[in-house]
Amino acid sequence: MNKKIVKWLFFCFILIFILGSLSMGCSKEEEVSYELTSQDTAILTQPSVCFVTVYFWGYVLDPWYNTWSGAYYESSAGTGFCVNPETGHIITAGHVVEISEVDFKYDVIYAYLMDTYGSDLDVWTDTDWNWAYENIKVEGADGGPYDREVYVQFNTADSGIPDNPSNVDTFIRGELLDYSGWDQRDIALIRIQPQTGRALSSVIVGDSSAVETQDDLFIVGYPWTSNIGQENIMNPTTTNGTISGRLMLSGMEVFQIQGDARPGNSGGPVLNKDGQVIGILTMGTDETNNYLRPSNDIKEILSRNGVTNKLGTIDEEFKQGLIMYRLKDYSKAIEHFNAVLNLNQKHLLAQEYRSKSQEALNKGEDGSS
Repeated sequence: MNKKIVKWLFFCFILIFILGSLSMGCSKEEEVSYELTSQDTAILTQPSVCFVTVYFWGYVLDPWYNTWSGAYYESSAGTGFCVNPETGHIITAGHVVEISEVDFKYDVIYAYLMDTYGSDLDVWTDTDWNWAYENIKVEGADGGPYDREVYVQFNTADSGIPDNPSNVDTFIRGELLDYSGWDQRDIALIRIQPQTGRALSSVIVGDSSAVETQDDLFIVGYPWTSNIGQENIMNPTTTNGTISGRLMLSGMEVFQIQGDARPGNSGGPVLNKDGQVIGILTMGTDETNNYLRPSNDIKEILSRNGVTNKLGTIDEEFKQGLIMYRLKDYSKAIEHFNAVLNLNQKHLLAQEYRSKSQEALNKGEDGSS
């Protein structure tokens, strides 16, 4: 009887040892050693970046016929980035969502009068035009100076005004929650409604007080140039740069950077080598000398509105998929990319790297063993 017990205990010990070894093997498989490159960091950041389109419209009260015109609009656009994938909060520049009331009124009045009266106005003097600008009324539908709508696009973006804004496959309607103008911190907070099957990616906002001169950085956004124009399909791009220094502007700190940024990059994230946002693009003197509002200013508007900055499940799955791809464990990479696409089937980079992984598998290049 005792011998049977001893044999049974010995068998149990061996079984536990084997299972434990298998468990340790699985853990080691998951806990791979890989250091992300700057290229990897840029790739991981890109899905969180979006194109923000804002358009403003108003109606003109004709002083001679006392009738309201149809809508006249102007638009603004820039880059934004998601800071909480669960709540749909997005950061962009304040000047992307703002327009000068005076300039808007002047532009709308001029457009209406030229459309309506055309060459009859050839005899008008500056006095006549000044009278028109001062006395003709322009209002939004609710009686304000204008109406405003905000739309967000991820992945590829149409830089024009949405012809069919109800098409949520392209344009996602946003709500402007809070913003400060160009002469203040120039940061805006938008919220979109997260959609089932279209999980959002996000980025972490870092500590700008740790930024030093000559730190490397990269800029992600939707630039346009005179060659590309503003009426084309655009994709987010990444450029590199460095911190040139810290300056005070109207009593507030800004970072000067050396890095290529164009119109359309406004509101986009500028990130350090670890992929954390250290600032938001606000203005530039030319393509290579640009200025950032520090990321701690972003933290302030998030705190004021009770927004928690966090990553989502989709971010971790995509990161693990990219790591496995770099390590040539293509089967494992495909598992992670499939998990990403189950959360968001429009995740273009997951589609791309899954396809690359499958192509490598088909060629027998899997190096997982």
